[in-house]
Amino acid sequence: MGKEFLKLKTDSKNTGWVLLTVGMILTLSMGILAYRNTELDKEYELPKNELSEGAYMQEMIAYVGEERIPLTVTVEARSLSKEETQKELDRAEKLLGDILKGKNESLEKITTDLNFAEEIPDTCVEVQWTEWGLEYFYSDGKLREDLKLSEKVEVNISAILTCQESVREYETTVTILPIKQKMESSLQEMIYRENEGTSEKENLVLPKEYEGEKIIWKKPLDVTFLWVLALTVSTAFALKIGRKRDEKEAKKERLEELERDYAQIVSKFSMLLSAGLSVRNAWERIVLMYRRRGVQSAVYEELNWGLLQMQKGISELEVYESVGIRTGQVHYKKLMALFISDKRRGSIPLMEAMNQEMFSAMEEKRRKTRQQGEKIGTKLLIPMIGMLGVVFLIILVPAFLSFGL
Repeated sequence: MGKEFLKLKTDSKNTGWVLLTVGMILTLSMGILAYRNTELDKEYELPKNELSEGAYMQEMIAYVGEERIPLTVTVEARSLSKEETQKELDRAEKLLGDILKGKNESLEKITTDLNFAEEIPDTCVEVQWTEWGLEYFYSDGKLREDLKLSEKVEVNISAILTCQESVREYETTVTILPIKQKMESSLQEMIYRENEGTSEKENLVLPKEYEGEKIIWKKPLDVTFLWVLALTVSTAFALKIGRKRDEKEAKKERLEELERDYAQIVSKFSMLLSAGLSVRNAWERIVLMYRRRGVQSAVYEELNWGLLQMQKGISELEVYESVGIRTGQVHYKKLMALFISDKRRGSIPLMEAMNQEMFSAMEEKRRKTRQQGEKIGTKLLIPMIGMLGVVFLIILVPAFLSFGL
């Protein structure tokens, strides 16, 4: 166990050196990059953003003789040429139609609100709406709620597009399709009129017709039972999954416990057999010691079950075979096979075979212990990498912000 611990300690130490080396290389690279970014070209020029991106602030240091003067320089966005502004207005004019229609199918089929955008996305063009049909739309493009049309109506929409000093007029026509007053508002009004002046009556009267059509009134379906059904099904499903997971975990833990206790079982059988006891008597002695100890153990429970079967009159051969099958472990099947062979023929030197099996079991236990140590080392590596990531973030974020990236 000491060797495995030393190996784990050495692995952790090597991992620490690797992380430290990577961190130092990254820090050095960032330092070189940061130093190179402090210098400008020979013309001392700062790049400007496009007009749509706007101005930005740049921290600078001016060295005048021995003086060191920190400054904050405002870098204005690059202005467009006349030709560029015209191209920008052309592009904005093409985009404005799709923006204006909002959620409508097209400008020829208006059934809901328009989108009176004040800016055209991804351009430097601003929009000022000058005409939109006040009797149909509000100033923000919303369709009036009290609007009731029996036939479609064409409405002229106009705006002024501005890009720097350049200005362009925009005009288009939209077609509003016939819109009836919302049925909900009409029904509410009918209910009010039907029951006006009847506050003393015990019941509220609902209208029976709407514009000549019969009305069938029903209360909304209470869907609480569906939620209960969904909760019941999901709970049952979750319980089933949880039960399967618990069974799987229990089976895994049992197999690990059986494998972990195998070397101990082989050692106890070897000691008792070398003292002259038969397999049956050694089995009984081990079970009796387990019962007195009172601690639950999977392998000892199997041995206890086997002893009870023998006491019921079942032959030792059948019990050995059954115990090997019940454990589900190759090691125990091999051990039971040794007992069966000795019982049937007595042709093998049982003690020699038991000593070899004990030696193999001890080697397997050492190997498992080593694997467990390696797993622990891997688990320790994850938080170390996480801590290194936090350190990198603490270093990188301010550095990138200072570079303007």
